[in-house]
Amino acid sequence: MTDMTQTAPPRGQSFEHDLEKSDRTVAAFERKKRGPLGAIQHGLHGNPTLVPVIVLGLSIAAFGLIAGGKFFSAFNLTLIMQQVSIIGILAAAQSLIILTAGIDLSVAAIMVLMSVIAGNLAVYMGVP
Repeated sequence: MTDMTQTAPPRGQSFEHDLEKSDRTVAAFERKKRGPLGAIQHGLHGNPTLVPVIVLGLSIAAFGLIAGGKFFSAFNLTLIMQQVSIIGILAAAQSLIILTAGIDLSVAAIMVLMSVIAGNLAVYMGVP
């Protein structure tokens, strides 16, 4: 093991005296001119939450181009919103739990249990 003794400056040595004799200039940094790609990169580094929004927008545009006019039809958008609503409500509840410094995994278990119960009701009891 190494000796961990504290080393103090020798008596009579003054750091302030040496500081007065030192050079007081500081480094100057020049800004490079950024091109359009550099400006976009700087903006994305400054706002990291913007990246998922851009990816979501590009994904929606790609699906719209692939599916043609069917993707942006009123029926399809209504169906998507109905399917996302349940997950959105559960995600909001889970976010509140996580923000209050707790992790509650029972939300997912209850969601699975209710899905099984609703499926059984729909199949065996004829409930819509």
